Amino acid sequence: MTLEQRYAAAEQRLDADHHRRMRRTPSVLIGVTAVLVCAVGVTAAIDLQRLQSPRGAALAWTEAAVFGNCPAYLSLSRPVDPLTERRTDDQVCRDLRRVTANARTNANRIELLPGAIQQRGATATALVEVRRPDGTTTGRLSLVRRGAHWLVLRDTQACDAVGCA
Repeated sequence: MTLEQRYAAAEQRLDADHHRRMRRTPSVLIGVTAVLVCAVGVTAAIDLQRLQSPRGAALAWTEAAVFGNCPAYLSLSRPVDPLTERRTDDQVCRDLRRVTANARTNANRIELLPGAIQQRGATATALVEVRRPDGTTTGRLSLVRRGAHWLVLRDTQACDAVGCA
């Protein structure tokens, strides 16, 4: 067997291995994509389940109130008395963004910690601790159940504790 024939035989073996790997690649890609889709689905289900508890709703609302996430702030809460709230949602959002500007710039230095929960039927109270560089505040949030979700009642006590508008 000549040198050229040996090179040709070696190239054929390499080509066969290369084609075998190429046939496997779509299967691997589909498998990885399926695992990622399942992971995202499980994470979403856990997150939605968390919002159906007073502790999860209180912590999610506190995060929205501290860092100025207005859509979450509005969807996870309601005024104590909707008739006395004279501001529109846009005005509430503007006020919230203005009040929370400092927290957004120092977000990595702020900690939110859930505390004790007391649930009585369709109402609950939750303690939430907000640790900032300038001090720690503990707020008592009142929550009400609406369907499968919990909403924080926006009152001065809640907003004083977390620094919202």
